Amino acid sequence: MALQAARVLLAEQGLNGLQARAIARKAGLSVGSIYKLFGDIDALVRFLNLETHQEFSAHHRAALAAISPDESDVETRLMVLARAYLDFVLANSARWEAVLHGSRRTDTSRPADYVQSEDNLFAIVESVIADVPGFAGPGQRARAARALWASVHGIVSLTLANSRGSDPAAEAMAQIGVILGAVIRDASAAQ
Repeated sequence: MALQAARVLLAEQGLNGLQARAIARKAGLSVGSIYKLFGDIDALVRFLNLETHQEFSAHHRAALAAISPDESDVETRLMVLARAYLDFVLANSARWEAVLHGSRRTDTSRPADYVQSEDNLFAIVESVIADVPGFAGPGQRARAARALWASVHGIVSLTLANSRGSDPAAEAMAQIGVILGAVIRDASAAQ
């Protein structure tokens, strides 16, 4: 009950909603029970962020599975992943903000399962670009996957927050198309 209450508060109010008293009230528990269950609010935030990361990864895998790799080129598959990223952020903005901002305290350590979850996200991109000649080596693919991910993240974050256009999501996708297209064409030309 406490975990479900925390999930609802996070989705509705973001990190500011994750207060022991609010969680306890929503779950029908005492404040002490919340601390007994989770240790502290930061541990709860880390747990919820890991859940969000895992859901985010599943969302991306599902988007990619919905298209046939034989019927689409690398750039198209990357655009599908970018659209999945954008759609997830739009549908889960408070949860995604919590992932980006992590713990509200100074503890910046990340559990191994959280790091693994993040690596799984990059692995999705690496699998898409595996056959691009310029990304032949695993080190090159890993670097390229992180660079592409960072590009999509930056464009989505900045465009949604600061768009002057009538359709920020369409503008974000147009900008992403410019970057992904250029990177893939350049890497494909490498021999």
